Amino acid sequence: MTQTDELFDAISDGNTQAVEQILDADPTLVAVPREGITPLRMAAYAGHPELAEHLERRGAAADVFDAAALGEVDHLRDLLDADADSVSANAADGFTALHLAAWFGHPKVAELLLARGADPQSVAANGTNLQPLHSAAAGGHIVIAHLLLDRGADIDAAQGGGITPLHSAAHRNDVEMVSLLLGRGADPASATDDGQTAAALATDPAVLALLP
Repeated sequence: MTQTDELFDAISDGNTQAVEQILDADPTLVAVPREGITPLRMAAYAGHPELAEHLERRGAAADVFDAAALGEVDHLRDLLDADADSVSANAADGFTALHLAAWFGHPKVAELLLARGADPQSVAANGTNLQPLHSAAAGGHIVIAHLLLDRGADIDAAQGGGITPLHSAAHRNDVEMVSLLLGRGADPASATDDGQTAAALATDPAVLALLP
């Protein structure tokens, strides 16, 4: 196992002490990505965004994708000022900054990205066919879903497996998201590739009451 692997494992485990010990031994690791994912973004992906503060104190510099994932809207604004085209760029794992903002639930970041020209229908470049609205629906982020739909996101777009935002919301038994999507015109009859409608994926009576 490399030192980079050790650092990423410690981040994944939320082990602040181990992260500090590894960086004490080799401070340069704070800027070394693994498979294109930075330590900062790994902290977000692993559900330990508090570790990003430790990493930044140790010299980690957030890129556009890190800033979007961590909700660092002021820093992201500076990065976009320096490189306007980065608003549409894909990270090594295929996601745009808007996908990341939608998944992690940062409305101000999403609003900034959309204002700077981010495509609300951008498709992840990793074979998943994910669009930002899929991410918002799967994460239960209602404000971001509103923002994306207001900017023209395709409400019935299908990601891999034929899964639409409505399918994801129903599967999560997210009453508010299901209500929003239906109210904005989502097709309740749309089926996944294996034939399941939103009603087949939900179990909460409150959600099922909304679905025909």
